[in-house]
Amino acid sequence: MTKIVVIGAGMGGLATALFCARRGHTVTVLERDDQPKPDATADDDFRDWDRAGVPHARQGHNFLGLSSRVMRAEAPDVLAAVAARGAPRIPVAGTAEDENLLSRRLVYEGALRRIVEAEPGVEVCSGTSVEGLVVRGEAAAGVPHVVGVRLPGGEEIAADVVVDAAGRRTRAGRWLAEAGCRAPEETAQPCGFHYLTQHFRLRAGESFPQSTVPIYAKLDFTKLVLFAADNGCFQVSMTVATDDPLRHRLREPGVYRRFLETVPLAVPWLERSAPMDEPHPMARLEDRWRRLVSGGAPVVAGYVLLGDAAMQTNPAFGRGVPLAYLQARYLADTVEKVRDDPAGYTVRWDEWAERNLGVWFKAQLVSSREQREHIEAGVRGEPVAPARDRMSRFLDALALLGEDEPGINAVQLQFFNMLMTPQELLNHPVAVPRIRDHLRDHGDPVVPARGPDRMEFERLVTG
Repeated sequence: MTKIVVIGAGMGGLATALFCARRGHTVTVLERDDQPKPDATADDDFRDWDRAGVPHARQGHNFLGLSSRVMRAEAPDVLAAVAARGAPRIPVAGTAEDENLLSRRLVYEGALRRIVEAEPGVEVCSGTSVEGLVVRGEAAAGVPHVVGVRLPGGEEIAADVVVDAAGRRTRAGRWLAEAGCRAPEETAQPCGFHYLTQHFRLRAGESFPQSTVPIYAKLDFTKLVLFAADNGCFQVSMTVATDDPLRHRLREPGVYRRFLETVPLAVPWLERSAPMDEPHPMARLEDRWRRLVSGGAPVVAGYVLLGDAAMQTNPAFGRGVPLAYLQARYLADTVEKVRDDPAGYTVRWDEWAERNLGVWFKAQLVSSREQREHIEAGVRGEPVAPARDRMSRFLDALALLGEDEPGINAVQLQFFNMLMTPQELLNHPVAVPRIRDHLRDHGDPVVPARGPDRMEFERLVTG
């Protein structure tokens, strides 16, 4: 049995606690925000639960097929609990059991949180911050060895391993420096845009025009993503270039709605619904990977970065939760090995992450860069250029063909849901020949803009 301290009770931290406890380990979860009310409804969780530590808590979320696959294997009662709170379960085309779970983030997280709090072997401490790491000497490899955490009042909580699931705002860099560790190795790329999101609810008797994920429209200067969710709710998010001079005007009353009404994808949704709030932004987006191995050697032992604390990706793709669940499952399967070789475990964790998560992160870097260049060119009024990267060209062709060919669309959906890797997609026996023929006959694919051009957008936004 291993004693584990988890910093942060977000999706990754809760999954870690649950998966580890169900293997017989003891887990203490430290969360600085308050807990949800025990008898709260789905709407209560979304409206009243203060999750200041999760800046994207009220942004749109896609809970992809991979996250449901992992949770179905580890804790199917969680999926059932989220569905019981009004979240539709939508099968992924071309698969036997995989599904999207259409839910607002706080509704899903609230259901998961209550199950974790009731799990034997787990203690969740709400309203509890972590001040730093407790280090006792060095591990066998000559690196600082974390043996617990220190709270603001000086109290220490001992652990065989400390899991930092504190999200994108983790203080890991400061804590490691204070512990005398070398700096973690990081790859970081600003996305160059932020999100603007508004929530809506269907009127009585209405239904979603579409429930299959993804639902998005690509314009020359933005990308619009629609997230169907629980209890007739949905969110519409827009990517806005960081240097777009009109980005602030979209938050003025009625302006965002006026723009959405000119996007054909959004119109049937707006006609069936009423707004629940005003548009609100999420800024400072980046793709970042923090690794606790530098130059092939561990910088620390007994400490694991998990979820957004380790790897952040452009949230529009919904990959954060599946990546966190994969890490939580690997930790639960291997955590007993920490005590025998804490420094070696850090290295093995990094090697596993490189093999299983690195492919997604590297693909995300390219995709985010392409998206930034696309919308920045659109803001400047420049013509849209075809994607230059092989994967981006492949995905554009896949999207175009998938509109008319169900078999190709099924491949696209499986990739979007992370049920096949980028390499598996590029070697797919059905999709590859079809896309090769399309590129030969039609040249570089350009996904057509479905909505107003930049000039019309400026007129709509400025009134």
